[in-house]
Amino acid sequence: MSSERFLRILLPLLLVPSCSVKEDRTVCPCALTVDLAGLPVSPVVLRVAGEGYALTEVVHTDTVLVLPVPKGEVAVSAVGGALAEGDGSVRIPEGEEAPPLYLFHAAVSTDAEQVVLPVTLHKQFCSLEMLFKGPSGYGPPFEVVVEGFCGGWAPDGSPASGSFSRRLLPGADGRAVLRLPRQGDDSLLMHIVFSDQVVRTFALGSYIAAAGYDWSAPDLEDLTLTVDISLTSVTISSDLWTHTEEIELWI
Repeated sequence: MSSERFLRILLPLLLVPSCSVKEDRTVCPCALTVDLAGLPVSPVVLRVAGEGYALTEVVHTDTVLVLPVPKGEVAVSAVGGALAEGDGSVRIPEGEEAPPLYLFHAAVSTDAEQVVLPVTLHKQFCSLEMLFKGPSGYGPPFEVVVEGFCGGWAPDGSPASGSFSRRLLPGADGRAVLRLPRQGDDSLLMHIVFSDQVVRTFALGSYIAAAGYDWSAPDLEDLTLTVDISLTSVTISSDLWTHTEEIELWI
């Protein structure tokens, strides 16, 4: 252990007011050890809040903090990969994709002299890779618009209501990647747009649900879809399902 890390652990302990055996120890603070080791991102903004107590600190991985916190309960959150609001929530700016958010949140009982809290950050976004295929010379460049009604995350990582919309232009290889925030329902939509005209709208959230995707998992998995566009139809498929709809294109 480096001397700097040792001091970060030792100094808060020295600052904790000592209580003798004869004193009422219920008024003594709890020494909360927050262990941030092996985090997937760095730096991380740590927030600890309790009755009459609040701390916000930017920390890096492999850090251990010992904090004198009030007895009772404190809320501990750690956010990496995104900027959080003052209350710990994260909002996605209009027209942007989700940030690569990793988050930890817990309500911690501090009715003890010492409590050790290991912090594990969880992946709060899904990288959706879409592979577009079409016949040679099938028309002008097309765009894809994905929209939904989860515009960020609450402080505990649950989906926060709000508008979400992201316009994508697939590359020359037909590939487009979009980071989606954690969803609370299956309301995601995907619009296929030719020359600023929506030619077909798909219930993307329902298709993702049909693939067995779990939006409530602690760490969200990434997902790949294949979208085959012909002159008469659009077919969306994953490993578990295929859906085709007829379209009309003026190209």
